[in-house]
Amino acid sequence: MAYKPSLRQKSQPLDMELDIRPVMNLMVVLIPLLIASAEWVKIGSIEINVPPSKDVGASGPNENQNQIIENELKLGLKIAITSDGFTIGNSQTLLSNEEGAGPTVPLKTDASYDYDVLKQKLIEIKKAITGKGFKDSDRAVLTASPGIEYQVIISVMDNLQTYTDDAGEQQLLFPQVNFGSIIQ
Repeated sequence: MAYKPSLRQKSQPLDMELDIRPVMNLMVVLIPLLIASAEWVKIGSIEINVPPSKDVGASGPNENQNQIIENELKLGLKIAITSDGFTIGNSQTLLSNEEGAGPTVPLKTDASYDYDVLKQKLIEIKKAITGKGFKDSDRAVLTASPGIEYQVIISVMDNLQTYTDDAGEQQLLFPQVNFGSIIQ
């Protein structure tokens, strides 16, 4: 038998405070844990420089600026990555390999890039130009033909940064990397 709505027992309102201590305890543990784990995550980056502007001003360079520009020694080191290997040179000359033809550092017999020989050639160039007064002795322009994998470009940039000298110390090789393009 059903009781009338007026005779039903109604629940009494509870007078209770909300207990937020468990949530606060969780936050006290969770926040330091997140901060500590964020310290272990690092993003690797390589600094890439924008090529210098060819514009000197709206009115053009004056005679003194022309003389200063002509008197500066510039190496203009360029490294081209192709499907045949690495070619090293500047605006005046290209380094050739032992056979005299083809890229400076050809591919290995297993068709992979030879980063060790590339690094040795770059160390030889760095030692040859040290103390000669080249303004851009820390700069290299890197170009890659279409179809070159991104990892190859990154590996070349890694090999351009530093080297270990005979005393076992890290030395800068060509840390300023600019990008160029191959026109085909």
